[in-house]
Amino acid sequence: MEELARAYQERDRAALEWKAQGGQVVGCLGSDVPEELLIAAGLLPVRVCGDPEADLERADPYIEHAFDPRVRSQFLRIIDGSYSYLDHLVVSSSSDALVRVFYYLRELRRTEPELPIPDLYFFDLLHTRYRTSALYNRDRARDLRRVIEGWCGRSITETDLAQAIAMCEENRRLLRRLSELRAPGAPRVIGAQALEVIGASMFLPRQEHSRLVAVFLEDAGTKDPLPGARLFVTGSTQDHVRFYELVESCGAVVVGEDHDWGARHSAGVAEITADPIDGVVDRYHLREPGAHQSTVSERVTALLEHVHDTDAQGLIAFIYEADDAPSWDFPEQREALESEGIPVLLLDRQSYKLEQTDELRRRVDAFVGSITRREQSERDVGCEGASHE
Repeated sequence: MEELARAYQERDRAALEWKAQGGQVVGCLGSDVPEELLIAAGLLPVRVCGDPEADLERADPYIEHAFDPRVRSQFLRIIDGSYSYLDHLVVSSSSDALVRVFYYLRELRRTEPELPIPDLYFFDLLHTRYRTSALYNRDRARDLRRVIEGWCGRSITETDLAQAIAMCEENRRLLRRLSELRAPGAPRVIGAQALEVIGASMFLPRQEHSRLVAVFLEDAGTKDPLPGARLFVTGSTQDHVRFYELVESCGAVVVGEDHDWGARHSAGVAEITADPIDGVVDRYHLREPGAHQSTVSERVTALLEHVHDTDAQGLIAFIYEADDAPSWDFPEQREALESEGIPVLLLDRQSYKLEQTDELRRRVDAFVGSITRREQSERDVGCEGASHE
């Protein structure tokens, strides 16, 4: 776990070591960049992240406040040189905000070439579930494959791609085993630790990450179940552990989430098909819906399934200011959850830096306390019923 936590915290270290050995590093902005194609070419994919401590006012000359603070922070780190070591940067259409970020970066490369913005490529993946979208996505993946072959100076063979798919699937299989240790009923891994294990896969070579996770899982499986109210987290993507640490300091355990830096990262399976591109594209196209990629009804259905599968006793929706998509989903999500007796806490318009932590802790502590009292009351009623019998 120490090595995984170090990779999560020192996010550039593995990439810089890769570069020092003569390898190419490709940044991925968005959750839909097919890492299998990059790995098949011998490149190291790393996920672009924000920095909650960054002074976002430095981004004001280039990007509006209408973007949520995590995206503004990612944008700032790209233009301020934090990612100057990248050989290329692939931006996906994971959200409308990232599409606009690509256009801004492309124009800045033209008008202010002194800015350390890496070579850019836009990967357009459609999320509508139609056959025409599937065909379009295959063409875009083949385009990306040809571009990557130009970057590495060689062809990506079917064998290369099949091996990369198998490597990534093994990694995702291990991460799905991690989810099993978080739930249901008797979690053995706290949520903050799970985020570190999952997030480390976005910075380490996949085989190294799989080796470390396999050891971690073997040890974690022997632990005693963790006490505390079991909570599910939805809303904005959490690319740092600060909020989870705050929640779990209140006597809770985060047993699951549906954002891209958590359990959704390992969702979906890439089958090794006759044309490997088919399996790769279908995995990204057809996996569970994200907040920026689906209808409200699809999100409600998926969220209910997750809450039941994780045996969560309550849900917290944590949403950054200006992150509109999760806010649109929330009213119907709350109605569906509360109709099944699942308590919900909304923490809306939050800062990326996690400010006003005393107030947040007070609200989370009260929410956890209400769940604990409710569970105790139900146990007391059950005991009374048994004694009467």
